[in-house]
Amino acid sequence: MPLTLLLRLLHAKFPVMLTTDADIRNASVLLATGLVEAEFHHDHFGYQQYESALVFGITDEGHAEIVNLQAGGATVAAEDQQWPLMPLDYLRKIGHSVFPLHIEDPAEINSVAVLNAAGMVEAMLPPTCRARQPQLKFKQAVVLRVTPLGQTALVERRM
Repeated sequence: MPLTLLLRLLHAKFPVMLTTDADIRNASVLLATGLVEAEFHHDHFGYQQYESALVFGITDEGHAEIVNLQAGGATVAAEDQQWPLMPLDYLRKIGHSVFPLHIEDPAEINSVAVLNAAGMVEAMLPPTCRARQPQLKFKQAVVLRVTPLGQTALVERRM
């Protein structure tokens, strides 16, 4: 769980290198939601898979989320929060698009990065950068396709 990783990072000495697939995935979610500052390093085999994540620190928003978790999650009313577009919602939004799809919005690029790390899309991402760098550094991501795993996530579930 990403929030479990966030709590684990609370007492860590930064920077922290993460190398397990689960930690890298969770760190990408934390970066996409603005809770940590991190960089991701690709493998050198041409597969565009993350080999490691280097977490530089917890953002102010991350510390606020930790306080919220420690207070039982009831400190802010849900209607007062402005939630970013979640990666699975973004996958539904682009699921039937014509590819390649060029993305320039930083929040959408973060969603693409999370979906790419989860194996739900294949994408070319801009060089990773720290969360506090100017938004102009994000540039553009290109979604090449939705993978079979991503297509499975798009299938309507019957109850």
